[in-house]
Parts: sequence; C-alpha cells; structure tokens
Amino acid sequence: MKKIASIDGTLIAYKKMGIGKPLIIIGGSLADHQMYIPLASELSQKLTVFNYDRRNRSESGITPHHTVDVELEDLKAIISLGNDAPILYGHSAGAALAIRAVASGLNISKLILSDLPFSPMNHESENEANKFKEEKKSIQKLLVVGDKVGAVKFFLKDFGMDEQALKSFVESENGKQAVENSITLPVDYDILGNGLTPIELLTKVQIPTLILSTGYGIEIAKDAEQYLINCKISVLGNPTYSLSPNEIAKPIFSFLDETL
Repeated sequence: MKKIASIDGTLIAYKKMGIGKPLIIIGGSLADHQMYIPLASELSQKLTVFNYDRRNRSESGITPHHTVDVELEDLKAIISLGNDAPILYGHSAGAALAIRAVASGLNISKLILSDLPFSPMNHESENEANKFKEEKKSIQKLLVVGDKVGAVKFFLKDFGMDEQALKSFVESENGKQAVENSITLPVDYDILGNGLTPIELLTKVQIPTLILSTGYGIEIAKDAEQYLINCKISVLGNPTYSLSPNEIAKPIFSFLDETL
C-alpha cells in the first residue's frame, strides 16, 4: 500500500484503483481496507477509488493521539490525493465520519451513507442514548485492561452473533485483525456523538446524498432523510456486508448518473 502523511506526521495507508471521478471509502468499526477490496474493485470500473486504513488500523500508523479531529485531518490527506472534489462512501461508523467531514466544510461533491449506525429520534431516544453511553464505558474498561477480544465480543453481541459465532470470528484471520483494530472503538463512539440521528450535522449537508439502507434500518434512514436537503434512499434489503459488490454498486452508479 502507498502512504501519505497526515498533518501530525502519522502515515495513512491507502490503495488506489480505477480511472474517473475520485471516490473515498471510509470504513466502519473494526474494519480496515481489506473488507472493502471487493467493493472498491467493483466501483473502480467507473471511478478512481481510494480505499484507506483509518488511523490505528492495519497498515496505517499507530499513535496514542486519536480523536475525531485527527480522523478528519487524515481524511483531508486522502482527499488531497485526488484531482477533484471526491465522492465519500461511508459505511456504518464511517458514514458518521463522512457526515462530520461534509458538515465541517471539506470539499466533497457527493455523499453515500451505508448502514447508518444511529438510533432514530423517537420516544425511545433517551433510553437509547443512555444505553449508547454505557456501551462506550464498558468497551473503554475492557480496553484499559488490555482485553481486546472481550471488547470485540461485547461490541458485536448486538449484531445477532451467539457466543460460538463470536468465538469462531475472533479466532479467524479477519477476526484477529478486528481484535487489533479494537483500540479504535472509543473514537468511533465519539464520532457517533450520543448515538442518535445527528440533526445539527445533517442540516449542514448541502450536497446530493444517497442513503443505502436495510429493510429494518429504514426508520433510521427516513429519520436522517428529513434533515438532508437533497437525499435519496435506496433499500437494499440486507446489510451491505452480506451483499455482493455488484448489489451495492448498482444503486451507487445510478445515483451518480442521476446527479451529474
């Protein structure tokens, strides 16, 4: 992988492929560039794709200084590699970071948000925000004592995985990398704020936006849509991690064609 220095000197690793308008993939919690190689390859048929390891993950630099602000600085460095305002594709917690990037004024042309990680604003919002806060505290406690495996299992328990599935995952090659990447979980929680739909940030997003939603995530997608000035929702049915690259790329290409 090639590397570029962020503003504090930390090296951020990335892979570039394809020809066309630049698109940057921002990965979700525990993930690194390897998870997105199939999608990057599919999108590179029409775009120049930058698939990078976020700070403290895989081949990017490891540093104790890790905040939301430095994540945005790292993204700025990746943006500088392109010759035009990029399209951002953010997955899960990466979608939350992408929203922050656009809201902060970074020069982005279009926004694609996949598997939004928020809880919708409704009568359960206060309980969800409190639950989110307690989850963050629990993960921080596990990481402080060096229990990375425990942190990963705790984080994934709400994804419908039983104990045997969790055990098998953390012992797999992908799982071992996820365990190493677990040190980044507290920052992902910070990126999500209080875990609820970030109304103030969304109202600052003025560019064309596509939300890729699962069937069960449609309430979250519609909650976000009402605060976005130019937004389209595409319902995929299943979480993107269970779909083929072609199934994810198809609505993305349609959206980009419609918003030329």
